Amino acid sequence: MKRVLLIVAMIQMTLVTVAHASDDERAATFAVQNRKFKLGHELNVEVGVLPLNAFTKGITIGGGYTYHFTDVLAWEVAQFYYSFGADTDLKKTLQENFNPMVQPTTFETVNYFGSSNLVIKPMYGKYSLFNRWVVHSEFFLALGPAFAKYNDPAVFRGGFDAGIGFRLHLVQHVSIRLDLRDYTFFQGATPKSELYIALGIAVSFGGRGK
Repeated sequence: MKRVLLIVAMIQMTLVTVAHASDDERAATFAVQNRKFKLGHELNVEVGVLPLNAFTKGITIGGGYTYHFTDVLAWEVAQFYYSFGADTDLKKTLQENFNPMVQPTTFETVNYFGSSNLVIKPMYGKYSLFNRWVVHSEFFLALGPAFAKYNDPAVFRGGFDAGIGFRLHLVQHVSIRLDLRDYTFFQGATPKSELYIALGIAVSFGGRGK
């Protein structure tokens, strides 16, 4: 009889332990909260730089429109940027010392470029800033077709871009974006890479903010 009572007591203790574990699992699940800022339509304006060209650095301004299907999937329908060339000291030295031997094709630069990208947003975070403010942010990936128009000589090139981005929400409909993209354009079968770094501001509407 004592053995039976001991076995029953052990079974009861096991059931209580399992019940507590189940409660803990449910509590952990509820700890994952929904996003506070849910985007719908987004308009963004950016200033950036194309830093790879040794002769002329591109200073860019532009923007685009993005539609967010869900919390994790979006489409950058159209992004377009115009580039203003800023000559480097190397280019000035070549022009001063070797002109007219230096040909214009030596200084090929981007005039403007654009893209349309699929965007995946796998990470969303909420942080405490100095224990006074709650900051919401988002990390995203982008990939899609792209094009560019070059100067000296004036040619169009097709290609693609891939990159990452970081979004910091300021208020319900306004956020700051940091974009890092690698553009690859083709001249025949020869690829030409352009690195694009930009900081911008985005305004969204039509989302389901909390």
